[in-house]
Amino acid sequence: MKSPATIEPKSSSVKRSEKESAMKIHALEETNEALKTLLERAEDEKKLIEDRIKSNVKELVLPYIEKLKSTGLNIEQQTYLEIVETTVKNVFSSFLQKITSKQYHFTPKEIQVATLIREGKTTKQIADIMKVTRSAIGLHRHHIRNKLGLGKAKVNLRSYLLSLQ
Repeated sequence: MKSPATIEPKSSSVKRSEKESAMKIHALEETNEALKTLLERAEDEKKLIEDRIKSNVKELVLPYIEKLKSTGLNIEQQTYLEIVETTVKNVFSSFLQKITSKQYHFTPKEIQVATLIREGKTTKQIADIMKVTRSAIGLHRHHIRNKLGLGKAKVNLRSYLLSLQ
């Protein structure tokens, strides 16, 4: 049988371990709170910068696009200007963030085609804009549908892309 003297030191070492654990837990909780605060500040700063950029684009870029519209552009130039205007307006949209995310693995051409489809352009119009054949656009549409998980589903591609807000 063990003597009470040998039981006592174990009891104090257990208490010491519990105290150290409690101190470590408290330190981790404080660190966690500090990290949460830093994350919130970073999100606030990101939102502020995004709002500032949106405002600058709206006030500094879009007026020039409007002026360009009234300068007697030919049809092709008007089409490109419309694309530029739409793209500039959509730079901050969740659609572009989703479609350019690594989740879908879209190529730059597929992103361009998807954006034009979303704008309501036909396959012929997209082919003319991109200076490729209609069958090339058909192939891009097929790849886009597959990457979005639509496959052969009877879902209108433009409607689906519009729903990605």
